[in-house]
Order: sequence, then C-alpha cells, then structure tokens
Amino acid sequence: MDMYSFTRCGSPGCHSAALTGETFCARHHPEPLAVAASLAETLAASDTIKDFNLEGLNLEGLDLGKRHFYGCSLSRATLRNILFTGAVFRMCFFDFSTLDSCDFSSSDIQFCSFAGCKISNSSFENSEFVHNNFNGTRARECTFNYSNLYNSRFIRCSFESTDFVDCNMKKAYFLRIKEKDVSFKFSNTQEAVFDSNASEEL
Repeated sequence: MDMYSFTRCGSPGCHSAALTGETFCARHHPEPLAVAASLAETLAASDTIKDFNLEGLNLEGLDLGKRHFYGCSLSRATLRNILFTGAVFRMCFFDFSTLDSCDFSSSDIQFCSFAGCKISNSSFENSEFVHNNFNGTRARECTFNYSNLYNSRFIRCSFESTDFVDCNMKKAYFLRIKEKDVSFKFSNTQEAVFDSNASEEL
C-alpha cells in the first residue's frame, strides 16, 4: 500500500479517512472505544507500523517504545500516558492532538508534524527532532533537553515551564512565540532564527 493511501469514511458527506481496518472515521464509527482498544492491541504487538490512520482516537496507557512508525496519522487524537521511548517516526502527523504525560525521550522523529498540538507534562529529551513542524503548539511542563532540533519550526508557539537545555538549535525557527519560565540554557540559540524583538510573556 502506498503511503497515505487511506480509505475515505463510509458516512455520507464525510471527507475524513476511515480508521485502519474500518469503514468509518472515529467521529462516525458506532463503537469508537472498541475500535481504539482493538487498534491499541495491534500497535502493541507490532514492531513496524506503516500507513495507520488513528485520527481522532483516544489512546491511553500504552507502551509503544522502540516501535517504528511510517506514514501514520494521529491527528486530532488524545494520547495519555503513552511511552514512545526510543521510537522512530517518519512522515507522521500529530496535528491538533492532545498529548498528556507522554514520553518521547530517546526517540528519532523526522519530517513529522505536531502543528496545533496541546502538549502537557511530556518529555522529548535526548531525541532527534529534525525537520519537524511544531507551529502553533502549546506546551506546558515539557522538556526538550539535550535534543537535536535542527531545521524544525516553532512558529506562533506558546511555552510554559518548558525547557530546551543544551539543544542543537541550528536553523530552528522560533518566531512570534510566547513564553513563561522557559530555559534555553547551553543551547546554541545564536544559530537559531528568533524574532528581532523579544518573545512575548504569556
């Protein structure tokens, strides 16, 4: 199957993609909780996860560490207490998702989008975050410490109690951000692109 070749939802007038292995999207599926549980079992039992559509699902309490995700959509999903430690992501979408108490530490995430996400109490430490889109993300009580953020975008983000300690920020864009209690200590901010004016306080 070609990347992103998702089937359209069977509900009349719906242009969303159907969940993997299902006829309907999460919004129109008659049993969204049951299908979320079924797909969670499939994810936990797989080492490589390709072309999965999990858009809009609620997933909680999973250990998905060291999995390899390719061309998957988790847009508008709610992810709570999920371990992605040591996972690999390529060309995956988390747009407008809610990530609460998730652990992406020591992960390798490239060419992915977290645009518009609401992220809280989550770790992205010691990770490769290269060529990613975090535009419009709201992050609270998160850490990106010791990570490579090369050529990633953090435009119109808001950060509260969030740290970027000792990160590689070469060619990373931090434009029109709002921040409160944020640390960029030991990071090479001179190689990042910031607004000429100071960022705004939340």
